[in-house]
Amino acid sequence: MKILLIEDNDKKRRVISKYLESKGISNEDILYAKTMTDFSAHLGAEIGLFIIDFYLPYIDGGEAQPNGKAILQSIIKAGKTDALLIAISSYPNEFIELRSMYEANGCILANYEEKRSWQSTLDHLLVQLRKNKQYDFVIFCALQEERNPYATLLNCQSTVRSGIDCLDFTLQGRRGTAVLMPQMGLVNAAITAAVCIERFQPALIGMSGICGGFATRANLGQLLISSMAYEYQSGKWSTDGFLHEPYQVSTDHITLIHLRTLAASNDIIRTLEAGFAGDKPDVETAPEVCVFTSGSAVIASETYLNQVALIHRKVAALDMEVYAIKRAAELSTSKPPCICAKTVVDLCGAAKNDKLHAYGSFISAKFMISAVQEYFENIK
Repeated sequence: MKILLIEDNDKKRRVISKYLESKGISNEDILYAKTMTDFSAHLGAEIGLFIIDFYLPYIDGGEAQPNGKAILQSIIKAGKTDALLIAISSYPNEFIELRSMYEANGCILANYEEKRSWQSTLDHLLVQLRKNKQYDFVIFCALQEERNPYATLLNCQSTVRSGIDCLDFTLQGRRGTAVLMPQMGLVNAAITAAVCIERFQPALIGMSGICGGFATRANLGQLLISSMAYEYQSGKWSTDGFLHEPYQVSTDHITLIHLRTLAASNDIIRTLEAGFAGDKPDVETAPEVCVFTSGSAVIASETYLNQVALIHRKVAALDMEVYAIKRAAELSTSKPPCICAKTVVDLCGAAKNDKLHAYGSFISAKFMISAVQEYFENIK
């Protein structure tokens, strides 16, 4: 999210921009408008905070005019209703006349001569701006060990944003974050994903990590990419037992085509394993696009596992979150595409260990990074 500083006075502009930079705002995130034509040119950008001056010329070299109201109305008509607004003016005598109109539209009035006051107000707005930060993509991880590879592979910055544990990084100019869920499971995944989608408005979401695999349909250490996911716990208990009614969500066709191509690319396993030092699977198995099933309970019963496997003849992966992540995207207003990829670290039986956890987390994160990069390359 950018900040648009609308100010024609060079000295005043330097003072405000220097203060923004002192608060950690990078110069590239500050846009400047010295005229109304500059303002119009920037109005289509993703602006999170407008800093407005009452007087601004129409063109370079022109006389400053009382264009504050026009600027405010243009922001509103452009649909920037979620943007933060502050007018820092050297003409406090005009506040009485203008206050009702500005404040009715959510714009705070600040006297430039009262330095501590406008700086304090700006501090609060910057805190709010960081909470409202938008991302191009958001990746969800249920466990710390699933998110650790991103910190190893990329230049990341850890932050807590509105109670959400974020690990921010950039991929080829696209801003994203790896969100650590508060706990595993469908409920935590659904709530976390829904909140993040609505708050951060990402163009793409995803999930990486580890999962279980059905013994006859997957191998230990195999990377599985979700083409569809369903919940195995939905249905009805009756005197005849549990009657499954599996709700399902599919990955969209275009995204799936690119994922299949990426999974089948030459030397994909060698590429994903590059840089990893640790236990690897005994048998190398190519990644596969397949059906996932999700539920909140860990299954260590072969009898129950066989019942789950019968729901869908092509189900290969079992986890605790993928269905919820995909469903949250499907029900959101923005409906971002969803990429979910996890590595099989056990075959869903009673015998479970953490030998392949680090490997699975690493290669699924590597695949997710490549998938995100390719997604944005394809939409250019």
